[in-house]
Amino acid sequence: MEAQAPSGGAPGSGAAVFVCRLCGECCQGVGGILVTPREIESLADFLGLSREVLGRDYLVDSPLGPQVAARDGACVFLAAGRCRVHPVKPRICRQWPFLPALLADPEEFEAAKEACPGLAPQCTHEDFRRAFQARGGSGEPDGPGKKGPQK
Repeated sequence: MEAQAPSGGAPGSGAAVFVCRLCGECCQGVGGILVTPREIESLADFLGLSREVLGRDYLVDSPLGPQVAARDGACVFLAAGRCRVHPVKPRICRQWPFLPALLADPEEFEAAKEACPGLAPQCTHEDFRRAFQARGGSGEPDGPGKKGPQK
């Protein structure tokens, strides 16, 4: 996935502000990937599992609802540095890096640039926000409710 600001990643350059490097860094950490009933159904179907088995083996309960489990400090679906469920990954994963917190807070965005090698180091917060708007303001590759190209 690649995203460019109308003015580019560096002012006037036309460079991309984000190019996914497929490094799996965004899959590190524990908790926070909430899933909807529809996403649970898609994940189970994709993996060839019943909803019950998916829930037991890959999800955990949280006060906000079911979320993807973590193993060894990373998403349970991360295997050999790749997402095992990429074609049906949850919405928040499809939105990366165009998350509300990064769009709203320049300091959060700067922290994300340090963690994610796909974010252009020279990209300003304003460039990032323009790239988001150029995508239709949804954060998803092809606009609201669409999963975008599958890699």
